[in-house]
Amino acid sequence: MAEPLEFSYRSSRSGAITAAIVAVVVIESVAVHFAIASRNRPLAWALTLTSILAVAWLVRDYLALGRGVVRLGNNMVRLTIGRRFDIQLTLADIERALKPSFRDLPTPGTNQGRDYLNLTRPSSPNVLIVLTSPRKVRLTAGIYREVKRVGLKLDDGPAFLAALQERRTALPA
Repeated sequence: MAEPLEFSYRSSRSGAITAAIVAVVVIESVAVHFAIASRNRPLAWALTLTSILAVAWLVRDYLALGRGVVRLGNNMVRLTIGRRFDIQLTLADIERALKPSFRDLPTPGTNQGRDYLNLTRPSSPNVLIVLTSPRKVRLTAGIYREVKRVGLKLDDGPAFLAALQERRTALPA
């Protein structure tokens, strides 16, 4: 029985994008606060508090992306991606895993991406996992979506793919 392997995805996070979103939220929340405060002070503070919570979530997600790992066990893969996703798959759930080319990924803005989810967005994935059957995945705010293809960018995608293939071939038939 082999030890679980861990694969990080630190390179998939973007400090610049996170900082830009935080800056926009802060600037807009200050403007909205002052625009509404003269008419409805409690509403202005409620909206400001909501913005503060959003900034806190963004910062905590960025930090979690720096510490998180994908775990590959003997019979399962656990995709814990920051504070965004936590998906556990058995190796039998995986039809195939590959390094995607532009042909394997859906064209943005088309219907061919309905069954695809990039877990480490906005980074381009270097691993594509194709499932044997569609799986319900929980998105933000309790929304669920059926996916059959999962993309992610790992720091060492080729090592993950090799280890996954090795574990899949070691499974009893």
